[in-house]
Order: sequence, then structure tokens, then C-alpha cells
Amino acid sequence: MQSVSKLTVVMLVLLLAFLSPATIAAASFEFSVTAKTAFDKMKGAADKGTSAKLTSQYAELQASQKLTIDWDMRIDKLHYQNEENVLATRKRIKEVDAEKLNRLEAAVVKAKKKYEPLFNLYDSLNQQLNLAKSFKDKLLTNVLKPQVETTKAAVQLAKLDIRSKETALRTAKASTAKRIKNLRELLSGIDPLKVKIKAAKSAISRIKKQFTTETSILNQVLKKGDSTATLSSLTRMLAYTKQINEQKQKTYAHEQQTMSIIAKVDAQIAAIK
Repeated sequence: MQSVSKLTVVMLVLLLAFLSPATIAAASFEFSVTAKTAFDKMKGAADKGTSAKLTSQYAELQASQKLTIDWDMRIDKLHYQNEENVLATRKRIKEVDAEKLNRLEAAVVKAKKKYEPLFNLYDSLNQQLNLAKSFKDKLLTNVLKPQVETTKAAVQLAKLDIRSKETALRTAKASTAKRIKNLRELLSGIDPLKVKIKAAKSAISRIKKQFTTETSILNQVLKKGDSTATLSSLTRMLAYTKQINEQKQKTYAHEQQTMSIIAKVDAQIAAIK
């Protein structure tokens, strides 16, 4: 697999800059000042068991969301690599056997040019012979006829040589077309993975909406000081983040499969002689 290009490195640097420690911390779920005050007050008023559960649930929720950010960074990095590599692979597929085909085409052109004087000579001698025959000039006819026959034999050999080179070119073109078709079919194995990635993103979007709704519910029960409802809300929010992370993990696996397919195609291209 090719090394990451300067463009990809720049993109990754920008991504990492965007996901700085401060940004990562901000991306995790945090209570507002008012909500945090209410949460701390609730913990203080609750029994030790409930207070411990509230603390652990909140900490686990934050840890789960930080894991989501970690998945995002890993997915984005691999995705950008795959996007760049698949473009390079498609370009290499187009160039399969290009040098060989150019060489064979040049051989055909060269042969035609080489024998062009011979073909012109044959046409000229034929015209002269036909003219001599039309004038019933036996002497000139007898002189030209052997020359025409000799030239005709040379022309036949020349045409055979040209046809041989043209056949080699046609055969090579057919072989190359088949190779390119097979390589493209193998590379198209990434298309179903793209569909799966899109489905995972759609699922994540849906779950995030549920998470946002649950955040509003949490704020409401915090205001009421309802520790039981708060625990239930935190539990649901944690479940949502875990579902999101499951989808992120699937997405990363699909990107890894994409990388493997690209690498397999590259290996087959490299093996072509």
C-alpha cells in the first residue's frame, strides 16, 4: 500500500488539531453549571448507594463518549487513506499493460511504414503490366511479368508480417480488457461496504436524536431532584452512546475491509507482467 501523501498528512493534522484535548473534553457530555449544581445537590441528599451509582453512571457516560471520539479519529484517518488509495488504484487499473499496448501499436505502424514503398512498387508494376498488355506489347509484358510476380511474393510476406503484428495487438487488447474488467470487478467489492457505512451513519444519526431528547429529559428530572429518574435517564443515555460506538466499530471494520480489497487489487496489478 502506498505511503500517505503530503495532502493526506495535512488533512490528518487539521483533523487532529480540530480534535484537540480541549475539544475532546468539550465533546463529552457535560452538565451546565445549573444542572451540575442540581446534580451535586442530589448526590449529597441521596443515600450512599444511590450517590455512588449517580457518580459512576456519569463517569461511564463521559468515558463512553470519549470512546466515540476515539472511534471518529480512527475512522476518519482510515477513510481518508482509503479515499486516496482507491483513486490511485483506479488510475493504475487504467494504465494496465499501457506500455505493452503502445509498443505493439508502434510495431504495427512501423511495419506499415516499412512496407509502404514495396506496396507502392507493386501497384506501379501492376499498372505498367496492365498497360503493356493493353498495348499488346509482348516484350514489355514478358519483362514486367516476372517482376510483378517477384514483388507479389514479397507483398504477401509483408502483409503476413503486418497481419501477425495486428493479431498480436488485438490479442493483447482483448487480454488487457479482460484483466481490467476483473480488476474493476474486484475493486467494486468496496461498493457494498460503502452502503453498509452509510447505513451505520444513518443509524448513528437516529440514535443521536434519541440521545438529544434524553438530554432534555435529564435536565427536567434534575430540576425536580428526582434521583431515581436521573439514574434511569443516565442509563438510557449510556445505552445510546454504547449503540453509537457499536455502529462506529462496524464502520471502522468496513473501512478495514475496504483497505484490504484495495490492497488485494494493488497486489494483482503489481503481479501483472
